[in-house]
Amino acid sequence: MAEVLAKKEELADRLEKANEEAIASAIAEEEQLTREIEAEENDIEIDNESEFSASIGSGSMSFSGMSMDWNEVLADYEARESWRQNTSWGDIVEEEPSRPPGHGIHMHEKLSSPSRKRTIAESKKKHEEKQRKAQQLREKLREEKALKLQKLLEREKDVRKWKEELLEQRRKMMDEKLLHAEFKREVQLQAIVKKAQEEEAKVNEIAFINTLEAQNKRHDVLAKLKEYEQRLNELQEERQRRQEEKQARDEAVQERKRMLEAERQARVEELLMKRKEQEARIEMQRQEKERAREDAARERARDREERLAALTAAQQEAMEELQKKIQLKHDEGVRRHLEQIEQRKEKAAELSSGRHASTDYAPKLTPYERKKHCTLCGVMISSEVYLFSHIKGKKHQLTVRENSSIQGRELSDEEVEHLSLKKYIVDLLVETPVPVEPVKDEEKQKNKKKVKKLKTRINSKVKEYEGVLEAKTPVSDSPYKAKLQRLTKDLQKQLQTQDNGAWATNKVSALDRALGEISRILEKQNASDQISFRAAGGLSVVEQILQMVTPISNSSTRVPFKSVCNAVNIYILTCSTCPENCTYVLMSSKITFLLELLIQQLLLVVPDDEKSTFVRSLNKQVFDGLTTGLLQLLSKIFACLTTLYPLESGQTDIIKIKADAKTKLSAADAFSGRIQDIISYTINIGLIDKLSGCFISVQGPLDESPKVAAFLQAATTLLHELCRLCISVTSSSGDIFESNQDPTGLSTALRSSDLVGVLHMLYCALFHNFSTEPTVSSSKETYEQNTIQVAIQSLRFLNSFATLHLQSFQSVVGAEGLSLAFRHVISTLIWFCTQYTCEDLLHEIIVCVGYFTVNHADNQVIVQSGRHPTVLQKLCQLPFQYFSDSRLVRLLFPTLISACYNNPQNKLILEQELSCQLLATFIQDCLQGSSHPDSKTSLHKDYRQQYLEFSCRFPRHCWEPSQQFFLKKD
Repeated sequence: MAEVLAKKEELADRLEKANEEAIASAIAEEEQLTREIEAEENDIEIDNESEFSASIGSGSMSFSGMSMDWNEVLADYEARESWRQNTSWGDIVEEEPSRPPGHGIHMHEKLSSPSRKRTIAESKKKHEEKQRKAQQLREKLREEKALKLQKLLEREKDVRKWKEELLEQRRKMMDEKLLHAEFKREVQLQAIVKKAQEEEAKVNEIAFINTLEAQNKRHDVLAKLKEYEQRLNELQEERQRRQEEKQARDEAVQERKRMLEAERQARVEELLMKRKEQEARIEMQRQEKERAREDAARERARDREERLAALTAAQQEAMEELQKKIQLKHDEGVRRHLEQIEQRKEKAAELSSGRHASTDYAPKLTPYERKKHCTLCGVMISSEVYLFSHIKGKKHQLTVRENSSIQGRELSDEEVEHLSLKKYIVDLLVETPVPVEPVKDEEKQKNKKKVKKLKTRINSKVKEYEGVLEAKTPVSDSPYKAKLQRLTKDLQKQLQTQDNGAWATNKVSALDRALGEISRILEKQNASDQISFRAAGGLSVVEQILQMVTPISNSSTRVPFKSVCNAVNIYILTCSTCPENCTYVLMSSKITFLLELLIQQLLLVVPDDEKSTFVRSLNKQVFDGLTTGLLQLLSKIFACLTTLYPLESGQTDIIKIKADAKTKLSAADAFSGRIQDIISYTINIGLIDKLSGCFISVQGPLDESPKVAAFLQAATTLLHELCRLCISVTSSSGDIFESNQDPTGLSTALRSSDLVGVLHMLYCALFHNFSTEPTVSSSKETYEQNTIQVAIQSLRFLNSFATLHLQSFQSVVGAEGLSLAFRHVISTLIWFCTQYTCEDLLHEIIVCVGYFTVNHADNQVIVQSGRHPTVLQKLCQLPFQYFSDSRLVRLLFPTLISACYNNPQNKLILEQELSCQLLATFIQDCLQGSSHPDSKTSLHKDYRQQYLEFSCRFPRHCWEPSQQFFLKKD
C-alpha cells in the first residue's frame, strides 16, 4: 500500500511540474503577443500621423527648389538665431563673398533659360501624381498591418484559452492532491493507533514481568539477610579471637621497646661521653685561638695608642682655641642668666604685692624652677595655675579667715588673696629630694607579678582557641584570596632567608613591594579580603616583621623604619571594622605583643629610672610613625571589640570561643573575662604612666608639629576607646550615676594620674603665647586644625571617663589646679566654636560641662566664676538653633539643668539669658517619655546617641525635684 501511494505521489508531482511549466510558457507567450500587438498598433498610429503631417506639408513652402516641412524650418531658424545675435550687420556684409564683374548678367541668363522654366499647372500636376502614388503605397501597407494585427489577436485569444485550461487542470490536480493527503493522513492515524495498542500490550507484559522479578528479589534479599546475620556472628567471634592475639602481641612489643630503650640509653651515654671529650678538645683549641687573638689585639692597641697620641697633640691646639670661644659664650650666658634672675625677682615682687592675683586671665602651667609652699595649709605649689587655684579654694580661704581677722570683721576675698600671697605663700629655698617610698617599690613588684599572672592566664587559652578557630573557620569568598596567600608566602620566605644584620637594598625593595600590594588590596575595606589575609597567616608574618624592631639608640636596625611603618599600616587595615580579626588578635594573645612593643617604644623617652628629668629632655622620636601607628592600631581593635557588645546568640560565632567547662562560664562571659584581663594587663605594664609622661612633656603649640599632634590625637583616641571598652564589659546596670565596680583598675589608674595629664597638655597647647597683662591676654587668636582635633579627642576621652566613673571624674577635674585649667580651656574653646563653626568640638564641650557639674555644688561654682562672660553665660548665649532644634535641645538642656540644679546663684544667671520654664518643660517631656516601656537606655549605644539621652546625662531620681526647682519663683 505504501509503495502504491508513493508511486501515485510521484506521478502527481510530475504532472504538477509539467502543468506548471506549461502555464509559465503560456503566460510568457501571452505577454510576447501582447507586446507585438501594442507595437503594431503604435506603428499604425505613427503612419496616420505621418500622413497627416505630409498632407499639411504638401502645401508648405519650398526654398530654392527644395521642399521643407515646418519642423525643419523651425530647427533651421533656431540654429541661425544664436549666430544672428552674436554677429553684427557689418560682419555679415564683410563675410559675404565678393562677386566678380558680370556675375549678375550671367546668373540672369542662366535662370532665364527654357529648361528652367515650368508652368504652375505642370508643377501642380506633377506634385499630385506623386501624392497619389504615395497614397496607394500607404493604403497597401495599412492593409498588410491590419491583417497582421488580426492574426496576432486571434493567436492571443488561443493562448489565453490554453492558459485557462491549464489553470483549471492545476486546480483539479490540487483537489486530487488534497484528497490523497487526507487519505494518507487517515492511513497514518490508523497505523499509529495500531502501534499504540501494541505498545500498551508490551507495557502490561513488562509490568507483570517486573512484579515477578521484585517478588523473586525480595525472596533473595531475605535469604541473604539470614546469611549475613550468620556471617556477622562468625566475624564477631573471629574479632574477639584477634583482639586477644593483638593484646598478646602488644605485651610482646612493650617488652621489646623496653629492651630497645635500654640499648638506646647505653648508646646515648656513650655519645655523651664522646661529646664531652670533643667539647674539651674544642675548648682547648678555642683558648689557644683566644690567646692568639688577645696578643694581636694588644699589638693593635699599641698602634692605636700611638696614633691617638699623635692625634691628641694635633687636637690640643684646636681645643685651646675652642675653649677661648666657649669662655666668651659662657660669659655671655652668665650675663643673660643674671638678667633673667632680675626679671624673676621683679615678677616675684609683683606677685607678692597681689598685682596679678586674679584667675580671670590664663596663668602659666609651666612648673616653677623653685617651687612654692603654703605654710598655712602645708601644700606644695608647682605652677601659677596651682597657686591661683589654691588661693581661690574654700579650704585655704576658710583657714586664712580663721587665723586672721581685722577688728572682729571677716576678711574679704581680695584681702584673703593679698594676705596669702604676702604672708603664707613662700618660696622653698632648698628643695629637699623626695625619698623613694618603699610603698611604690612594693606596688611595682606587685604589678610585675600581676602582669606575669595575667600573661600566663591569657596564653593558657590560646591553643584551645586556635583549635576551635581551625574547626569553625569558613571558606572565604575573596577574589584576592590566592594573591594574598602568595604574597604572605613571599614575605615569609624573605624573612626566613634574611640573616642577622641590615637588609640589602634589593630585599628591602621586594619587602616594600609585597607590603604595598597587600596594602592596596586591604584598603578596599572588604571583610572577606581581611579574613583571607588573616587565614593565610598574614598577621603572624607582620608580627615577625615587628619583632625585628630594635631600639632607636641602636643604629644597626635589621628592618628599615619605613617597612616597619608599612607593616603597622597593614595591621591597621586588617583589623579596621573587622570583628573577626579583632577577636582573633584578642584571643590569640597577639594584642599582648602589640602592647609590649608600644611600651618598648615609650620606654625610650619615659624611662622608669629617670622619670623626674625626662620632661625637659624629651626624645622627639616618640612621636614617629611607628609609635603613632601602634596607638592607632590598638584604638581600632578596642573600638571594634566595643561594637560586639551586648553579645547576642548570633555573635558568638564571630568570637569563636567555647564555654569553659571547668568554671562553668558561657562563651560571652569567657570573652568578657578575656577583655578584662587585657585592660588590666594594659594598666599594669605601665602604659597609663608612660602616656602621662608624654602628655606632661608638651609645653608648647601643636600647629607647627604635625607629628606631635598626630601622636597626641592617637593617644587620646586610645584612652577614649579603652574607657568605652571597659564600660561595655563592666557596666551591668547601664546607669552612670550608680557606683559600678571596676575590676580592671582603669578608673583608679586614670584618677591617680590626673587623667593622664590630658588637661595639662590641652592647657599648654591652647595658652602657649599668652601674656600676663590683661590687655594682651584678652585678644585671643584662632587655632589650627591639628590643635582642634586633639581637643576633640581629649574631650571625648574626658566624657568617656565620666561615663565610666563619674565621681572620680568630678573629683579629679574639680581639684585644685586642674579646676582652674579646666575652666580656662572650656571657656577658650567655647569662644572658638562661636567664632569659627566646629559642631563636634562644641557638642563635646557641652557634654563635658554637664558631667562636670551634675549634682556637684563646688563644680557648679567653677562654671559661673571668672571673667565675664563666664562658662555658664557662654552656654546660655549659644546660637538660636540650640534652643529650637529638638536634637540640639536634647544636647544642651541637660547641661544647663546639671549646672543650675540646687544652685540659686547659677539659676539667677540663667534667668538673665533665658526662661527657666523652658528647662521645666523639657524635664516634663522627658518624664512623659520615660513612662514608655521602650524608653530604657543602655550604655552600649553609640556615645553620640548616648549624649542625647537625658537619663544618661542627669539622674532619673532628680527629674521631678529639678522640675519643681526650675518652676519655683524666687
